[in-house]
Parts: sequence; C-alpha cells; structure tokens
Amino acid sequence: MADRGKIESSKDDAGRDRPASEAADLKAVAAGISNLPGPVDFAGVLAIADSLPVMIAYLDRDLKYRFLNRTLADWLEHPRRSVLGRTMKEVVGEAAYEFRRPMVEAALAGEEQWFIADFDHVTRGKLTVQAHYVPHRNRKGKVVGLILVIQDVTEQRASEIALRESEARFRRIADSAPVMMWVTRLDRTRDFVNEAYREFAGLSPEEINTHNWREWIHPEDWDRIVAESVAGEASLKPFTLEARFRRADGEYRWLRSVSQPRFGLDGSPIGFIGVATDITVAKEGEIDLLHQVDERSKELIETQDQLRQSQKMEALGQLTGGIAHDFNNLLTVVVGGLDLIAKQVQDERLVRFATNALAAAERGARLTSQLLAFSRVQRLEVRPTYVAPLIEEMRPLLRNVLGPGIEKKFDLDPHLTPVLADPTQLEVAVLNLAINARDAMPDGGTLTITSRRLRITDDPDLAPGTYVELSITDTGGGMEPEVLGRAFDPFFTTKEVGKGTGLGLSMVYGMARQSGGNAKIESSPGKGTTVKLYFRRADRDGEVPASGGKTGDELRRSRGAATVLVIDDDPDVRQFIAAGLEEYGHEVMEAADGGEGIEKFAATSPDLVIVDYIMPGLSGAEVAEHILATRPGQPILFVSGYNETDAIRRVAPDAEILAKPFRAATLEDSVRAALAKAE
Repeated sequence: MADRGKIESSKDDAGRDRPASEAADLKAVAAGISNLPGPVDFAGVLAIADSLPVMIAYLDRDLKYRFLNRTLADWLEHPRRSVLGRTMKEVVGEAAYEFRRPMVEAALAGEEQWFIADFDHVTRGKLTVQAHYVPHRNRKGKVVGLILVIQDVTEQRASEIALRESEARFRRIADSAPVMMWVTRLDRTRDFVNEAYREFAGLSPEEINTHNWREWIHPEDWDRIVAESVAGEASLKPFTLEARFRRADGEYRWLRSVSQPRFGLDGSPIGFIGVATDITVAKEGEIDLLHQVDERSKELIETQDQLRQSQKMEALGQLTGGIAHDFNNLLTVVVGGLDLIAKQVQDERLVRFATNALAAAERGARLTSQLLAFSRVQRLEVRPTYVAPLIEEMRPLLRNVLGPGIEKKFDLDPHLTPVLADPTQLEVAVLNLAINARDAMPDGGTLTITSRRLRITDDPDLAPGTYVELSITDTGGGMEPEVLGRAFDPFFTTKEVGKGTGLGLSMVYGMARQSGGNAKIESSPGKGTTVKLYFRRADRDGEVPASGGKTGDELRRSRGAATVLVIDDDPDVRQFIAAGLEEYGHEVMEAADGGEGIEKFAATSPDLVIVDYIMPGLSGAEVAEHILATRPGQPILFVSGYNETDAIRRVAPDAEILAKPFRAATLEDSVRAALAKAE
C-alpha cells in the first residue's frame, strides 16, 4: 500500500471546521480509548473494537502496534498477530511511513492530528481514508502512546469530488453564458450570480448578493415592473418581465427576464431561478419599425390626399377645358362680329360701344386661354429650357413689379440643367406668383426665389427622375387650411371683387402639369407661403431661350464643364463620383449597370463616359467596346480597384484609367485629361 502524497486537514475548503457527521464516530472512539484510566485493558475492549466499522489501533512510543481491531487487519490484508509488535514503518513500508512521520511526531508531542489522505492500495486500487492520531497520556500527563482511528471514505470522497466538479462545471457554464443568471432566496437575496450578472451590476461580491435590483429600473418602467414582479412571485409560477435597466456604466438596456420558483425537499418554496437577456437591439428595431409604420401611415394618408387633390384637379381641368373650348367658339363669333361693326359703322357712339365690347371680348379670350392652360388642353411650346438664366433675365421686371417695399432674394442653382418647359409660360407663371406674393405682403416683406436640382423617386404625381425645383416664397400672412386646399381651383380667390380672376394659380398648375412636372403649395397662417414648381430634366439640349442663343452644351463648356455619364454598380461610389463632378460644374447622368449605361449613352451622347471596370452582368470592358463600336473616339475614363491596365488597353487603348480610391480633385484632373484627348 503506497500513499499518493495528498493530505487534507480537518478544515474544509472555506477554512471552516468539517461537519461533525464526517468525524464524529472517529473522535468518539478515540476519546473513549484515550480517557481510559491507567493501562489499557486490550482484552476488554477487543470485542467492542472488532464490532466497529472504523479501523482502530494503539501504538506505543516506539510506534509498535500493541492493538488493532479486525477491521484494520482486514483492510491491511494482514493477520492481526503478524502486525502486533511490529513498528509502523515495518507494516506500511518506509515510503508510506515517511509520508505519515510529520503527523506521528506531532501526535507524540501531544498534538492531535486529523487528516485525509489518498492511497494506492495493493489490491483495492485508489482509496481515500480519514485518520485521527490521538496522543495517549498516563496519569501524569505524559504521552505514552498513540491511538489511531481510521475510516475508509473512498466512496464519500468520490461523491464529494463529483459534487465539487459538478458545481465547478455549472459555474464555468454559467459564467460563459452571454445572459445574466441568478439564484435567489425568498427574501430576494442571492445565492448565486454569474459573470454576466456581475459585469452588468458592477458590484463587489459582498454587495451583489444583497443589492436591491429595483434601483436599476428605468423611472418610466418602475411602477409597471414592480407590480408585475410582485404578482409573478406570488403566483409561484414562471413569469417574464421586460423593461429598461441601468447598467454599471449608466446606460439603460432593454432586458427580458424569465424567473421560475424553486422548491425545497418538503415542497415549500425557497426562492427563484432567473435568466435575463439583453434585447436592446431587437427592442429598438421594434420601436423603429413601429415608428416607420406610423410614418408610412402618415405618408399613405398624405399620398391619398394628394391623389384626391390630383383627381379633383383633373376633373376640374376637364370641366374648364370643355367650357373654355365652347366659350372660345362663342368668342370667335363675338370678336369677329364686333370687329366688323367697328370697321363699318360711322356713328362714333356705336364705334365706341363696339370697341369697348371688343376689348372685353379679348379679355374673355385671355381668360379662356388661362383656363385651357389649367386644363392642359392648350398646347404649350415645351422645349429644353434653363430655369436659372431665365430667372436672372427676369430680375429687372420683378424689381419693377414688386417695388421697393419688397426685398428680393435669389438662390439659383449654378448647375445648368435643361428642363422641359414653355419659356414664355414659365415667365408668366413666375410673374403671377411674384404678384400674388406682393399682394400677400401689403406692408412689405421678403420674396425669395430658389432653384435646385433633385432626384425624385417616390412622388405619386411625378415619374421617377431628375427634376429642377423652382420655389417662390413670401413672408406674408399665409393661408388657412381650407384656403390652401382650394388654392389651385379655377376662379377661387380670396381677393376683393375686381382684384383678381382666380385663374393665376390654376394657370401655374396647368402649365407645370402640361410640362410633365407638378406644382405644390406649402403654407400656414402667419408663416408665409411657398409655391414649388417641378420641371423634369430634358434628355437632350435644344436651342434654349434666355441663354444668349447658346445650347446647354455650349453654356456648360463655356464654364469649363461637360456632360458626363457615370456607370457604376456600387451606389455609394456612383454618388460620390456624381457629387464630385457636380462640384466642378459638370452635368451628370447616372447608370447602375452596363445595360442601363449603354441605353443612356445612346439617348444622351455625353462628352465623357466614366465606367467601373468590374461590374456584374456587362463588364466595363464590354460596355466600352460597345460604345467605341458605336462612336469611335468617344472619351472614356475607367475607374477600378484592381490593376487591369493591360486588359483595358486591349479594349480602349486611349482611355484614361483612375485607380480607386481617389479624391474629387484627382477625379477632376482625370476628367480634364480624358476630355483633352478628344480636342
């Protein structure tokens, strides 16, 4: 039998005395023997000792066995007579004795020794025993021998180790879990919390077991959660809580906790086991989704209102168009007849009557012209038109019309984007809106005219595409909601009798719609009015009025700018390139893939094509090959994140190549270089 060198003291892992149940029998037996007066009557105690389940022995000061019970002899697997009279070293072996020697010497010096040790038994394998070495004193108090009380605790020790390993395994699993876990008593103090719980709380082990978790609840959730918690605990059934809790760093996090009761051996409740998951991301997503649904509902309501308004305006347009058409037929007869009368009669009084009637009839004709514009029956001379130059040329006229009491502000988009509009009708519309703004500011104010280019994709009244938005804003009294809802209606006016026909805004609306755009009004009492006109970008430039007789391309080139088609499947890269080009005054068209790029190239004939080399579907090389086959010499600028110089040169030997990443200034330099080759 060999010792494995492991000894445990009489203290447990926490430094506390071991429970009496582990060593009570040993100590009772040892105490009983050691307290026998005088010499020990071994024969008298032999029958008792042999019947005990513990191993008992008595050694004299020379450490010779003078007594051992049958239990110890059987455990040693030696006959009792072969052990008596031999020393401990002879019986257990030198190595095992050296292992025991410190405890033996301490016991002979008068100190009781209690320890647990592991052994490799010759025939029984690995065993664990707990031993008690008790000094035996004579009547004078001198230690004359040792009483050994030993118990085989292999099975108990194995169970204890298994339990400890199970507890350690549970703690490792719990501490590695990404959720908070805890075990509480009925008074809500904690028996156990895992690492995630400790990190969330940021408290010491002493504080964490007794802290009041309700202090972490968000003030807005406190009443609800406390009430739900009390009700859940009282039910003695699993329950769930969901609220915001303050983390150690002060940030509130959404947690969903599930708690269930735990019961003792007698079935009575002893506390709760809980798990909490951080659901902040999901909860914020849910809140964001609800917000989006709410916003989308508002958008749908607004869209429905716009649709109803559009349908109303369409119906009014059809009605007024029919009336204006028939009225024009009548006016034709009236005007013609009056003209003949005025030329043939000699009576000055009749001539004056005819002339006055003819002037009134002509005013009626102008009204019917406005009605036809509103109804989109009268055909406008729609052609590519530049908004900003047109407004610039109207400045002197606007100054005269508005007078000195109105401050004029202009914020016009410097990018020259041709739009579809009738230049004359556009001038008339701007003039009408300026006069309306002047009338809305009798005590003076500010009129602001702005233009900007924008991309529209989700307007129910406009086809997706690029538009120029022209806004005329005043600082007048604004409109009441009921007035705003009827502002575009023909013959509707809030002006005094004789001050207006109620056709100005309706004409503006009709002109914008007939041009393929739209007109909208934003106004509220005390906050002024803004009329926004939307004109769609023209596909190609034509002869454009109000621009000195130059085409849009000529105007752009005179400013050092060009039309550029950008073909790139990455929307972020495409938008960056477009923004960079626009900063330098270029007109930009965009395509999201090779197929769309080829279509737009055929429709627009740009000065320069910028194309990404690597794209799904048609690659940049295939797009360039098609473009050069259609128009040899077309300037092309490749942008790429890879080194495909040789491959590009095979397709487009003269093309410029710009490696990603690059800045706007570098892009402009490459654009200039590409355009210079075509000159």
